[in-house]
Amino acid sequence: MSKIDFTDADVHRNLTRISLPMMLLSILDYGAIFINLGWLTLLADEANLPVVFRLSSSIVSILEALFSGILGALYIYANQYFGRKDYKVARYLISLGIGVSIVIGVVIAVTGRLVSANLLTGFGVDDTTKLQTLRYLDTYWYGYAIAILHVYGGLIAKMSGDMKVTVRYRVITIVATIIGSPILILAARHLGYDPLQAAALSLILARLIGLAVLSRQLFGGKVFPFAIGVAFVPRRWFQDWPALNRLAGAETINNLSLTLSFFLYALIISHYEKGALSAVTIGQYVTGFFQTVFLGVVASLIPFASQNAGTQNIGNIGKGVKWMTRRVFAACCIVAVPSILLAPYVVEFFVADAAIAAKAITYIQITMIPWAFLIASFPYIFAIVGLGDTRGTLVLTVWSMYIGNLAPMLLVLEFLGDSLTLAAIAESCAHVVTFAGCYLYYRWKEGSLRQLWAAELAVPLSVADSGSTA
Repeated sequence: MSKIDFTDADVHRNLTRISLPMMLLSILDYGAIFINLGWLTLLADEANLPVVFRLSSSIVSILEALFSGILGALYIYANQYFGRKDYKVARYLISLGIGVSIVIGVVIAVTGRLVSANLLTGFGVDDTTKLQTLRYLDTYWYGYAIAILHVYGGLIAKMSGDMKVTVRYRVITIVATIIGSPILILAARHLGYDPLQAAALSLILARLIGLAVLSRQLFGGKVFPFAIGVAFVPRRWFQDWPALNRLAGAETINNLSLTLSFFLYALIISHYEKGALSAVTIGQYVTGFFQTVFLGVVASLIPFASQNAGTQNIGNIGKGVKWMTRRVFAACCIVAVPSILLAPYVVEFFVADAAIAAKAITYIQITMIPWAFLIASFPYIFAIVGLGDTRGTLVLTVWSMYIGNLAPMLLVLEFLGDSLTLAAIAESCAHVVTFAGCYLYYRWKEGSLRQLWAAELAVPLSVADSGSTA
């Protein structure tokens, strides 16, 4: 499995080569989500576990959004310089990203321990569920720096185009989770420790094992044409600090806005009819399998668009976005019908309450087919992110998550009632509207960059021609 050059002209072949392993890894990643959930269900006397994991994820995500904008900006700029083969700057930005990840990890861990309880008070769930969530997070915060380094490590491995390294890294982490999770949960149960905290510890240790393997390759110069280091200090010789800082600020606003919308979505659903949050959470676990798989593939467009933006190759970007959108939309349509038919059998695994199960099945049946439009929006969104278009990323976030999603949910709750069926219909309409807005903005941006880059390319040619005439 040779390295992939994202700037190569054979766009379709390169995206196919990265899509297949990323699809496999996304399936494994989604399965890994249920390892702790499954073992805790079997081995621990704990109720409401799907909601506990959903709340934990919401708390972590909203704190990440406050601090991770600079990390996203560094990653995008590192891709652009790597795409134009400026290895000195690319190496520095990657190394600085590692240092920033460490700092962010410590800051979020400390902040999380201080504010988790306050953030949980806004959810319409019982005190027992809140306490379960805090028990899980109490251990998770200790290893959060490892968690964010693990995510960043996966990004830079993908950036290199070396899929063998990426696959090995992710598979080692997943295998370590599969082995470690039941062992630690069983040990906690027999020794009188908290199984929820043992589950969190198993995730931390598995990520640490994966990082140890990847670090040896990165720092040994086996992934990139250079060895990676760790940097904490901004260097004056890097000339793009003003633009990068603007992008970091915009990414922070965008990440906070995006994560806050998920947080608010869960908060709003928790105030619908009794059992709505549990039903939607279970329904999204079912549909989330395909969403995780497809978005894991589509996210490859971020380094792809960034590296081609570094060489001002709008043709490659356009081909890649069109190719990805058509295929992911077709794939979503293909899986929608069997997902609806099999939903009752899958839902039974998560919940024994017949009323909640019925609500979850109804939610899936209404939203599954329109959901294809939502997933098909992400090639446009990720391409805009990869281009470093801060305004566009923010516009699409506000469009898709607030105007298209939260506003209908609030309007339905306020004027039509707290029926989950009505909420699912509003969400389905929002998916189609989201796709239309993302498509139109991307086409406008692509046309603008085509003209801009063509004009910049023509300037030196015209100067050279005038000089030779003189």
